[in-house]
Amino acid sequence: MRITLFDWVAGGHHPIYVRRFAEVLRSDAEVIVAAPDETLADVADGSFATLSLGRPRPPMPPRRRLMSAARRVVRDEISLIESVADESRPDYLVHLYADSVLPYLVRAPQLKASLSLLLFYPRAHYPTAFQTPLRPGERLRATAKEAFVSAWRRRKDAHAVLTLDEEAARRWRLGRGATAHWIPEPPVPLLDAAPGDSPRAGCIVYGALAERKGIDLLAAALAAAPVSVEVTIAGEPKASFLPRLGELVDEMRRAGATVDVRAYRHSETEGLRALARAKCAVLPYPLHDGMSRVLVEACSVGTPVVVQDRGLLGYLVRRHGLGRAVDCHDAGAFRRAVLALVETDNAEYADNLGRFASRFSPQAFENSLATVFLRGNGPRPPWAPAAAAGNGGRR
Repeated sequence: MRITLFDWVAGGHHPIYVRRFAEVLRSDAEVIVAAPDETLADVADGSFATLSLGRPRPPMPPRRRLMSAARRVVRDEISLIESVADESRPDYLVHLYADSVLPYLVRAPQLKASLSLLLFYPRAHYPTAFQTPLRPGERLRATAKEAFVSAWRRRKDAHAVLTLDEEAARRWRLGRGATAHWIPEPPVPLLDAAPGDSPRAGCIVYGALAERKGIDLLAAALAAAPVSVEVTIAGEPKASFLPRLGELVDEMRRAGATVDVRAYRHSETEGLRALARAKCAVLPYPLHDGMSRVLVEACSVGTPVVVQDRGLLGYLVRRHGLGRAVDCHDAGAFRRAVLALVETDNAEYADNLGRFASRFSPQAFENSLATVFLRGNGPRPPWAPAAAAGNGGRR
């Protein structure tokens, strides 16, 4: 059995997804990773074959201003997928970041492989499932995406549609065509206590540093009145955002906050340690759709969160009691939520954080992939009973 994992995007959490998928599937399948050189340098360890895609996918141009340029990027990606399928000749090709190419895959030529798509941003269900209203343009795009998912699932080369949104997967399972599955966030490694670790203090913003992360909302909340709080801002910055980040840091410092800026790419362990040293993690993403790996990482090290009360992220925090979900545009409400967590020991959240993190255990992730690929000629992972294995496929 041969499985090719495809992801043309580099940076952020992309190498983690590639590595975790490969680690599980290679147990009983020949795995080929098709990714940019930057990703392959992070994940290649000799236990699976690699196929270089060269430079990462160019940034997608703004939707309304450069539609033709965006279409060219997506068409180039479709061509890459077809080339990778022809060269690697897999039984299954798994696209690990397929939202932008989905509409084009509906009309693309049939592949010589069964295709699975991991979709990060379904949101048509947000108003009914999470009480998050969508603006007219958002609603139109969300509805169109559902139509594309439905059409793609009826293709002969469609194997499975995967998503990190459990409710979206549940609703898709009611439709016809390729199967639909919830895939939990890949497991977070256990973090050993480091000698000399200092007590928890302050709040942290961790992850890609860009305008969309709502750091301006945090600055506005903390600068509303004098404040004495430690703030850590850690992660890989978007170069164009650095001047604005400097302005926001100055704004917080003028209000009395102590701000530690670590604007560089962190290893997975470095990021977890940074989260573990804070009393709360702040995720004020104003228009975020889909899941957040930072949420799972924070919960895994026992750090409660403050999030924008929107979509899946706000719903999970409210439902599982992981911290505070507030309107982060309301500077007063946001400030009160952050200071409430920073100024207490947060023991009340410990059990909830642990239970939530356990939903993303190695076994849960392995079982989810077993459910997808044990169908038909899928590979049999080592945890599955021998009777469940398929008989066909190449070895």
